[in-house]
Amino acid sequence: MGYKSFGKRRSLRLKHYDYSSPRPIHVIIGTYRRRPYLANRLLVEKLVSLLRAVAEEYGVRVYAYCFMPDHLHLLFSPAVGCDAVRFVQLLKGKSTRVFWASGGKGKLWQRGFYDHILRKEERLEEVARYILNNPVRKGLVRKASDYPYGGSLVFDIR
Repeated sequence: MGYKSFGKRRSLRLKHYDYSSPRPIHVIIGTYRRRPYLANRLLVEKLVSLLRAVAEEYGVRVYAYCFMPDHLHLLFSPAVGCDAVRFVQLLKGKSTRVFWASGGKGKLWQRGFYDHILRKEERLEEVARYILNNPVRKGLVRKASDYPYGGSLVFDIR
């Protein structure tokens, strides 16, 4: 099942949830029209550096990330002054500029993003492992540790 595309009027965010809460959130951001832009090694290396810089600048803790060819998984906790929606907006905007500077044209990302706020019973480590094993489930590598575009800015996963 692919990502759903919603009209501009329909918000994908929960109406009454405080996205500035420090509760960890799993976000999936799809590339525009599911194009495999993130299969470009040089682009993804720049985007990993950008993710690190933006997370550090805004104090966001990124527990796991995985750049798949046509989408990005992030597991993070928002920071004071930078809620989850703002962090994703910043990352999408800055990464689009990196995409353009790398020769890309047009849109890099789809509108909006999917989010799942972790419930109290969900273990952060299990969700991080799920994210990091995405390339194994998709048949891109045999072991998650072999995939160069997944990692953590908090945990030592190697």
